[in-house]
Amino acid sequence: MSQKPISTSLGHLSVACVMLVSSLCGSLEHVAWALARAVACIMLVSSLCGPVQAADKVKIGTAILKAQQYLLQTRFGGGSGGGAIAALAYMKSGGDKHLPEIDQLAAEILRKIESKTRYRPTSNHNYEASVDLMVLEAIDAEAYRIELEAIVGYLIQSQQPNGAWFYDRQIEPDCGDTSITQYALMGLWAAARAGIDVPTEVWEKAARWHIDKQKDEGGFVYHPFDRKLYNNPEHHKTTDTMTAAGTSSLLIIRRMLFDDAELAPDIRPAEAKRRFGVLERFTDEKQSVQKRTVKTPPSMKPAVIDKALKESTRWIGAHFGEKNHNHEQWFAYHLYTIERVAALLDVVKIGSHDWYEEGADELLLRQAQDGSWIDHGGQQASTAMALMFLSKATTTIVAPKKRIALVGGGLQAGGRGLPDQLGAVEVKDGNVGARKIIGPVDNLLIELERSSDAKVADIQAAVVEAVQLDHPEELIGKSDRLHKLATDSRVEVRRTAFWALGRSADISAAKLLIQGLTDSDPSVVREASLALCNLSRRPDGCGLPIDPLDDAQMGLTDETPTDERKAALDKWKTESKKRWYDWYMKNRPYDERDDRTSLKQSNK
Repeated sequence: MSQKPISTSLGHLSVACVMLVSSLCGSLEHVAWALARAVACIMLVSSLCGPVQAADKVKIGTAILKAQQYLLQTRFGGGSGGGAIAALAYMKSGGDKHLPEIDQLAAEILRKIESKTRYRPTSNHNYEASVDLMVLEAIDAEAYRIELEAIVGYLIQSQQPNGAWFYDRQIEPDCGDTSITQYALMGLWAAARAGIDVPTEVWEKAARWHIDKQKDEGGFVYHPFDRKLYNNPEHHKTTDTMTAAGTSSLLIIRRMLFDDAELAPDIRPAEAKRRFGVLERFTDEKQSVQKRTVKTPPSMKPAVIDKALKESTRWIGAHFGEKNHNHEQWFAYHLYTIERVAALLDVVKIGSHDWYEEGADELLLRQAQDGSWIDHGGQQASTAMALMFLSKATTTIVAPKKRIALVGGGLQAGGRGLPDQLGAVEVKDGNVGARKIIGPVDNLLIELERSSDAKVADIQAAVVEAVQLDHPEELIGKSDRLHKLATDSRVEVRRTAFWALGRSADISAAKLLIQGLTDSDPSVVREASLALCNLSRRPDGCGLPIDPLDDAQMGLTDETPTDERKAALDKWKTESKKRWYDWYMKNRPYDERDDRTSLKQSNK
């Protein structure tokens, strides 16, 4: 994330505002009403005192943990489907899917299925069915395959003739609900990932409904039909929430009909494509889903959907960041939908906006002391959606691009450096599973130094877990030990040390990281490069490829000879070291500046 000036008095004011609101408000509705105004007050003061510090990894990690704890306290109960989506968010953000509370929720879902073949939702119809389907797929798609097929059958049967989904029945001709349709398609997407056949016709009908109902300016509305009963003019207006919902639905449909066929350039400009960032979520390649395409070839062409996507993404980019009435009412819902759009597009920017940074900044400002958020959707559901945004939930189900295997394996074999969002993992025999933190950071570093080679992977995982998810501040004052570990003869120990130095907030650690750019092991070189990006808060690095082992970044191919690879890496090492050294000389601590090197630099 980019570094912005911080106003301490503003931070104190924001806390005071929220505490005052909490003490004065009795009901959740009043809290939500007052919080919105407190946020407006803080934003006004921000405009006078200077910008708030941008969301950083430590704050986001803390916010995620607090939200997870809040959702755990609800025990995933509650009506209106709030419990199910809360459980889904908890699991998608790295929570333990084997908790008793998860088992209890799964049992409640199974009770809705008669003889394992007929699904009967309680009151929320297609929305409930869609979330129930996603929950069971997230828990264990193989174990619940029969039940998943029953819910899929319900959703297919309840699709309207026009291709949309509504509530429990077709109350009026041509009815359809953009929001409910979004969830139905998300549920069917989960089923397809589990290997359950969803007919081509289902996807195509949904695509045609979206294209037919899209407004001339490119946006989407909540209820795009002439509704006689319970008519609400607001339901016919183009909004940011519904436009993002419609766009994400079209992206899911396109993915299912045409697999990974390249999007039209106007939809995803080259400069907006994702590059490595310090907050990019880690997805292990072994856990990535297999490509699944429909059995029957589609009758429509990708260009038909691309035309609608071009118009809707342009609308989203032009209106992104507007704090309008609709966004204020549904900010958590909106941001979760934006996360899905961005993940499916594989972009870091929507329009000119860094969608994650701006959304995370807003959510950190709005989060309550108990870890929750609340918008018009209710406290539990809103917290779930905000959590899925912060944890980039969709990236866990969008298959990652091919990655180059590390030399010597290690914690993240096949990945790009140690994971920024580890999610409490353990590596045994090449497999990733749940693990426990085995001690505070200082003790873990001591154990890493003294460990046998056989234990390095476990301690490495524990260090990353403790720093990222528990006590990142414990790295402060550990520079000497980390410096020692950075010169260890073992590759994985050096990699761990460089990873930690990149998160130590000690700018002087850059000197050792710069030396690490010339390490004899390429995977250590990569870790040093990523750590420098993190420490310097420069996610784009120094203008060279960030990952020297990524063929695409280095302009290499699978056929590139070994000697040419080595020459390219050596050239990268030399130039990268020079550029980072120049950066350090301009940004090093002041106590290092009164020296002859400084004088030489100033005379150049």
